[in-house]
Amino acid sequence: MHRKHCVLLILGILAGILLLTAIGLGIHVVYTLTNSQVFESVSAQEETWSTPTDDYDIRQAERNGEAFIIPYASDGTFTILHLTDPHLRRGPGNGRKQVYRLLGEAFDYRKPDLVVVTGDMVFSFDGIGMLREFAEFMEGQGIYWTYIFGNHDGQYTHDKRQLGEVLREYPHALFSFGPQWVRGESNYVVGLEDADGVIRQALALLDSHDSREYTVDGKKTTGYDYIYPSQIAWYDWVSYGLDKTAGTNVPLYVFLHIPLPEYDILWEAGNATGVKNEKVCSPLENTGLFQAMVEDGDAVAVFCGHDHINDYAGELDGIWLVYGKSASWGSYGKRGHAKGVRFLTLDAKNPWDFSMEALTTEDLHW
Repeated sequence: MHRKHCVLLILGILAGILLLTAIGLGIHVVYTLTNSQVFESVSAQEETWSTPTDDYDIRQAERNGEAFIIPYASDGTFTILHLTDPHLRRGPGNGRKQVYRLLGEAFDYRKPDLVVVTGDMVFSFDGIGMLREFAEFMEGQGIYWTYIFGNHDGQYTHDKRQLGEVLREYPHALFSFGPQWVRGESNYVVGLEDADGVIRQALALLDSHDSREYTVDGKKTTGYDYIYPSQIAWYDWVSYGLDKTAGTNVPLYVFLHIPLPEYDILWEAGNATGVKNEKVCSPLENTGLFQAMVEDGDAVAVFCGHDHINDYAGELDGIWLVYGKSASWGSYGKRGHAKGVRFLTLDAKNPWDFSMEALTTEDLHW
C-alpha cells in the first residue's frame, strides 16, 4: 500500500476513535445529568424521631443557628422577592446572564428586604462554583437571602451538606441545615420582628428532598419525594411554640420546592387563577403536611417552585397555594411563558394579610 494511503488510513482510524470517544463521553454526561437522583433511605412509615420536650423558642433557635430574626422596615412592612429554579450551570444556553439581569432589574424596581430561593439554584457539576457566584452577587447587592434545597440541588458533584457549608462564608446568606432530628437539610424559620421586638409573622422553610421509590398497584416506580413525618412534627412544634410565646396565633408563610398534592386538588376544584401548562409534579403519596397546617390554623400561604411552566394561585381550606414565577433559562420552559419573580408584601399591623405582585420579562419589555 502506498505510504500516503497508509497515513490517511491511520488518520482516519484515529479520527474514528476520537469521534467514538467523544460520543461515549457525551452519552455518559447526558446519562449522569439525567440519572443522578438522590433517594431517601427510609419511608414515612419507617422514619423514627423524637420531638424535643421543651417548647420551640425562636430566640434559642436563633442562638443555635437554626432560625433567623429580621426586623420590619421602618414603615412596618416587609417585602420578599420569591425566586425559584434559576438552574445555574455552565455550558451553552446556560442563561446565567439573564438570571442576574432579571434580579438586577427587579431590585431596581423594588428593593426587597429578603430574597427567598425555593430550590434548584444549581444544575451543574460545578455546583459550589455556581453557588459562590450567586452568593457573591447577593453580597454585592447587600440584600439578605434564604435558600432551601430543590430536587436538583445536591445532585451531580456536590451534595447538600457541601453546598450548605459554603454559605457560612457569606454574611447575607441566611441558611441553616435545621435541627438534626428533622429529616432534610434546610428546615428552618425566619421570624419577622416589629419595632417592639415582637415576632408578628414567620417563614417556615422546608426541604422537599429529591426522589424516592413507590409501590403503585403492586408495581415499583420512582417519583418525587415527600415531606416526612419528622418535618410535619417540626412544623407543629414551631407553630405551637411561636403561638405560646406570642400569646396569640403567629401567621406562618411556608416555602418549599416541590408542590404539595393539594396544588392539583386546588386546580381541579376550579379555584385557581393562572395557567397550568404541565402536570403538577408532586409526591405520589400525601404524608399530610397540608392537613397539619389546616389543623394548626396558623398557615396563611404556601409557596413552591419546581414546575417551571405552571403559574397559578388560589385558596384551599383557608390556605393560599402559590406557584413561584420560574426564572430558569438553564433548563426547560415554554415559548410564550415569561420568566420572572414574585414580590410578596407583609404588614406588621395586619399579619394575616399579604399582597403579591409578579414581575416578568414581558413587564420589563425584554
